Amino acid sequence: MQTASETSYFSTYTTSSPLTEQIRLEMASPTYIYYKVVRDGRCYFMKALHPELLAKEYYRETLRKEYELGHSLQCEYLVHYTQLVDTPDEAYVLMEYVNGHTLDDFVSQHPDYFADREHVRKFLRQLLLALRQLHTHQALHLDLKPSNIMLTSVNNDVRLIDLGCSYTDARPSTTGHTDHYAAPEQLDETGEYDARTDLYAVGRILNEIDNGHYADIAQRLMADDPNQRYTSADEVLALVDRPRHHHWPILLLLTLLLGGLAIWIFGYGAVWPGMYLTDCQNQDTLHLRILSLRHRTLAVVAPPQSCRAYADDVVLPDSVVHRGQTFHITEIAPRAFADCHQLENIHFPTTLTTIRKGAFDHCCRLTALQLPPSLTQVEMEVFHNCRSLSLVSWPPSCTEVPRNCFLSCVALRSITLPEGVTAIHQDAFVGCDSLTDVQLPQSLTAIERGVFYACPALRDITIPVHVTLLGEYLFYECPSLQAIRLLPTTPPYMSTIVDKHFEGTILVPSASLEAYRTAPGWKNLKIEADY
Repeated sequence: MQTASETSYFSTYTTSSPLTEQIRLEMASPTYIYYKVVRDGRCYFMKALHPELLAKEYYRETLRKEYELGHSLQCEYLVHYTQLVDTPDEAYVLMEYVNGHTLDDFVSQHPDYFADREHVRKFLRQLLLALRQLHTHQALHLDLKPSNIMLTSVNNDVRLIDLGCSYTDARPSTTGHTDHYAAPEQLDETGEYDARTDLYAVGRILNEIDNGHYADIAQRLMADDPNQRYTSADEVLALVDRPRHHHWPILLLLTLLLGGLAIWIFGYGAVWPGMYLTDCQNQDTLHLRILSLRHRTLAVVAPPQSCRAYADDVVLPDSVVHRGQTFHITEIAPRAFADCHQLENIHFPTTLTTIRKGAFDHCCRLTALQLPPSLTQVEMEVFHNCRSLSLVSWPPSCTEVPRNCFLSCVALRSITLPEGVTAIHQDAFVGCDSLTDVQLPQSLTAIERGVFYACPALRDITIPVHVTLLGEYLFYECPSLQAIRLLPTTPPYMSTIVDKHFEGTILVPSASLEAYRTAPGWKNLKIEADY
């Protein structure tokens, strides 16, 4: 690797200072490779552009923008960027190495931490201070989510990371988002973003970790109409920092209520939102968490470290009876089955509505999925690296295929998406080595960036008539692809979907042949009339 003084586009180093140690980190991404590196006895985090993408200016531009912003910011709750190297042979950024855990991993390991109001207040305050610094520099993060927020091992302080999807006035064209935490204006792609867009994501995150301490703040932050949200991080900080006033009549009333509650708990047994429980009545021992008492709903969670991982055939029942009350399983929590290497089959309940991020990550023996018709939301990376998965039944009730959903599912041979599905998000099928048959519904309107990147067995595909967006690098590294058949009569928006090695044919409606041949992005491709 070349030294900073010889190659850096921007650099905080003026003399050669070699890397003395470089350890690759197991973090899945089709775009970047991540390392822990050592320079001058100090640890850094390296984010390096994948070698296959070095020739793509879009990715280099994104990396430059991320460095420029990260290097200019000075805030103890924002990770600091120290160097950018940008040469024909390599492109990477170095930033401070944070010893800690991402928020989602931290919550999985410490499920009761945010039951303490003061812990929630501290977290929220530090996150808002980081955002205030960003917004002061005319920048928006636009991809706030638990995996982009770290808590340090010492003192559990916030470090906001990953500015790759951020918006700045200087570089407005390289942005992104994660659907579950994205504000409505991001999903509508109006492009009209401001501080309130980031604050919406703060509300989403607060709603997930808080036990009601700041429920009113969270609800206003998550208002669909930006005009109904708080206008700035400072406005929310003022509420968070506001002293709490107590009066003796209220304290007396609370004392009486707590006394009655104690009698109830010790006399009859109680349940409460966020409470964890274990169900051993079915053929499998299930680990669960109460989501709502009002709606009697449960989430399946990962087993504690002291318990056996889920294995073989797991049957999730529709309902579980606990202390005389019937609860329905509606959710599978983040990483609930992740790294369950002995899991071969999973039977979903008919009450399931949501599968959270990375729920089945690295379930390498899982072979088939029959997703239930009740399912309405699947988050990103849910089936990442399920290397034996060959059969998937996707329900029409789940209208979007999320980002990185089937990343590196190398045994997946075919996928049929039913009518009702409207969007396939970034990198959904990247690295599906065996994928040969793709059937897309007429309801589909958007196929985002890199969805079929590096699918070497894919031979042909038909793009439905209502598609208006084809993302960048859609069919890059697909050497067997011979035909792309487009049914839309108006050329969908795109900039580049095939690489220079593509030797196949793009077929379009004969009446639209001239429109395609003159449309931006299409006119340099080999286009022929299909019918």
